[in-house]
Amino acid sequence: MDNFCEQLVQKRKSGTDIFKTVTLMLSLIIASGLCMFLSFFKGLSFMIVVAVALIALGVWLVMGMNIEYEYIVTNNEMDIDKIIGRRKRKRMITVDLSKAQDFGAYPTKQDVDADTTVHASTGLENDAHYILVEHENYGKVKVIFNPNEKIREAIAQELPRTLSAKLK
Repeated sequence: MDNFCEQLVQKRKSGTDIFKTVTLMLSLIIASGLCMFLSFFKGLSFMIVVAVALIALGVWLVMGMNIEYEYIVTNNEMDIDKIIGRRKRKRMITVDLSKAQDFGAYPTKQDVDADTTVHASTGLENDAHYILVEHENYGKVKVIFNPNEKIREAIAQELPRTLSAKLK
């Protein structure tokens, strides 16, 4: 039986992200205001084009700060994609669920050692989960993510029997 499930989650903005956005927008507004000043009072008409270009650049950069993660479970593989500004998709990692060593709620009581950690969560740790998988390129990988019930069930179907028995 085929197993297919997908979920899209949006990363919450931290205080640092908001600070970066506000700083970027203020600096671009000041720069475009200076360009408009030069165009009106110094007769440099091409500065209007520069001002409009700066505003467009600001909108493009701020939209690029919106990050979403897509979890896709297909049979025994889970793909995690990072979507930046709804215009660029980047494959973060593909893991083989049949090689999973541990799966559970995050943060754990004892920290799990891993060679590589992939953070693909919304930023809310109260509903985050992790999966520990042996990856052929990255060694032992810990993936931290926020799956819904449907994704958790799809993952549980593909876990090795020893791990499934341990989780029950």
